[in-house]
Amino acid sequence: MKHVVTIRNDTGDEAASISSVRRVEDKLVMEGKALGTMQMDMILSAEDALRAARMMFSRHGLSFIVLLPFFAIRNKIAKRRNDHTKESKG
Repeated sequence: MKHVVTIRNDTGDEAASISSVRRVEDKLVMEGKALGTMQMDMILSAEDALRAARMMFSRHGLSFIVLLPFFAIRNKIAKRRNDHTKESKG
């Protein structure tokens, strides 16, 4: 199974999905789709990668990274509850 990272907007619709990442010289090339339909290669330059790293290591980015295990566990529990509720109704 191919791993895909999906980026969604605030309504839950797919904004972009990234299916593979490779390095080409000094650029990062991410293969994926924009808006769920348009296949494209998205290119991240070294300068943009540094800007993205600064964003991720901001106060908000770091708090998200630290809380990722909590979010994963919470979502797993919620999914189990929803699955269990559907089984008992059906």
